[in-house]
Amino acid sequence: MDIITPQLLYHGTTSGTVDSFRSKLLDSQYWKPGKDFGEGFYTTISIAQARKWAHKGAKESWDGSKPCVLVVELKSVPPGITPLLFLSDSHGWAGFVYQHRKASVKGHDPCAAHPEIIIGPMADNDTGKIVQKGIQLNKDEDWFYEQITTSRKGRKLDSLQLGNQVVFCSEIWEPALVFVGCHIYTGGRWIYEDARSYNQTQHV
Repeated sequence: MDIITPQLLYHGTTSGTVDSFRSKLLDSQYWKPGKDFGEGFYTTISIAQARKWAHKGAKESWDGSKPCVLVVELKSVPPGITPLLFLSDSHGWAGFVYQHRKASVKGHDPCAAHPEIIIGPMADNDTGKIVQKGIQLNKDEDWFYEQITTSRKGRKLDSLQLGNQVVFCSEIWEPALVFVGCHIYTGGRWIYEDARSYNQTQHV
């Protein structure tokens, strides 16, 4: 399967991390277990989704950093890469998410060989609570699937409502990614800073 490049992707973070990302986008020592697709650098094709991630990260930040969205260009694909692609929510997708959400120790992955890149829907925002309940009640993957694809009001969510994520799970992708710039939320608006000319800003 071919991935057509270049492609623009977005990563929600905080302004305090920008200097680090300028020098290196993929640093596995900072990747945390217990996420949908395991440890990795999480991006999305939706800038709106990335902005939600950024606001969430800023609320949890201890240093007062502002919400920030990195703009990242995927300029090429390393040879021999086979992506794991979930076109929509499915029981296979839910099982993959459930197993990786339950992983709590860094470096211990439920996959025999974890894919270098994974593309697919996000799980629901309440996934953490659902996973804990599933563990306590010894629930299976079918139960988990129903829980994460149903809204709080009991309505079925489709894949577009869940959101999209593109996750780079290996530092082998570092040469293929370019830090293009970032949007920083300042004074009630998003301000864009281009990586090639940080002394210039434009309102978006």
